[in-house]
Amino acid sequence: MPDETKPIPDHLPAPRRKRRGISALPTLFTLGNCLCGFASLHYAARGVGETLSTATTQPTPFASNYAIAGYFIFAAMLFDMFDGFVARLTRSTSDFGAELDSLADIVSFGVAPAFLALHLISDILAQRYSPETGRSYWEFLGPAADNHIGKLFWVIGAIYVCCTAMRLARFNVITKHDLDSHMSFKGLPSPGAGAVVASSIIFFETLFADQHVVWFNVSEPVKQMLRAWFAHAMPAILLLAALLMVSRFSYAHLINRFLRGRKRFRDVVALFLLVMLLVWQPQITALVAIYAYASSAPLMAALAKIWPAKPPAST
Repeated sequence: MPDETKPIPDHLPAPRRKRRGISALPTLFTLGNCLCGFASLHYAARGVGETLSTATTQPTPFASNYAIAGYFIFAAMLFDMFDGFVARLTRSTSDFGAELDSLADIVSFGVAPAFLALHLISDILAQRYSPETGRSYWEFLGPAADNHIGKLFWVIGAIYVCCTAMRLARFNVITKHDLDSHMSFKGLPSPGAGAVVASSIIFFETLFADQHVVWFNVSEPVKQMLRAWFAHAMPAILLLAALLMVSRFSYAHLINRFLRGRKRFRDVVALFLLVMLLVWQPQITALVAIYAYASSAPLMAALAKIWPAKPPAST
C-alpha cells in the first residue's frame, strides 16, 4: 500500500493550486457601493465652510455638498440592495462576495455617515459661535478639541463606526447563502443606520437652503435656532442608530419580505402610494419612512412587553 504522506521530492514541481474565479457582475455592484461611500466622504469634506443658507442659488435637490454626500449614501444602499440579488440570480454567491460586501458596507454605512455628521456639526458650530475666525473642524471636534463637548461628539462618531463593524461581523457569522436566512435581521441593518443619518442631513440641509421642503417660508431666526438644535441632536441620532445596530431587536428584511414573490393587492397599492409620496416630497417621505422603520422593532418589543400575547385556550 503506497504511503500517501510521502513528501514530494525537491526536483519535482509542486502541484498548482486551482484558481477560483470571481463573479464579475455582483462584484461590480459591490464596488459601486464602496465607491459611493468614498464619494460621500469627498463631498462631506468639500462641504466644510459652506454657508448653509446660501449653499445654492438655483432650485435643485442638491442643497449643499453635505446633501450630496447624503444622496451618495442612498446610492450606496441601492448598490448594496442589488448586489446580493444579482449574485443569487446568477447563482454566484460566495464567501468572497460576502466579505467584500461587508468591507464596502463599513465604508458606506459606517465611516461615511459618521464623517458626514461630524463635519456638518463642526461647520454649524463654527458658523454660529465664531464665524469671523474660520476655525477648523479639529478645533471644534476631535480627540484634540479645545472643549469637552467636541470630544464627546467625536467619541460618539467613533462609537457609531465601531458598532457598524461589530454589526457586520455578527451578520457574517450567522448568515447563510440561502435566501430564507435573510427574511429578518438581528439589530438595525447598517444600511438602515446610514439612511437614518443621511435622511436627517438631507432634510435639514434642504430646509436651510433657498428652496423649502415645507409649505411655508422659514424665517432666518427660526433657521438659526434649528441649526443650533440640529448640531446637538445629530450626535444623539448617531448614538441611537449605533445602539440599535448592536441590539437584539428583530428587523424585517423589507426587500425580501415585501417584494419577493406574490403579494396581496393592498400591499401593492401601499407600495405604489409610497413611491408617489417619494416623487412628491422625497425628503419628508424618506425621513418619516426611515425613522418609522428604525423605531418599529423597539416599539413592537415594548408593546409585546406591555400587552403580551395570550396563550391559546386549552380545550
